[in-house]
Amino acid sequence: MKKIIEIDGMSCAHCAARVKKGLEKIEGVEAVEVSVEEKKAVVSLNTAVTEEELKAAIEEAGYKVVKISE
Repeated sequence: MKKIIEIDGMSCAHCAARVKKGLEKIEGVEAVEVSVEEKKAVVSLNTAVTEEELKAAIEEAGYKVVKISE
């Protein structure tokens, strides 16, 4: 299962690395690809993870979730 998360506030590779690191800490997250240019993260999951968990990890890293889709 994949989730596409639109993120506001990322402007550099360091931002992308913070988001990636935060999302990778969540149990059930298999892989994370973050694009600063597209302002999004694509998260591959191997178990169910709630949108609230994903959003919390991104907000904890200091960024705003605009939208989460599949």
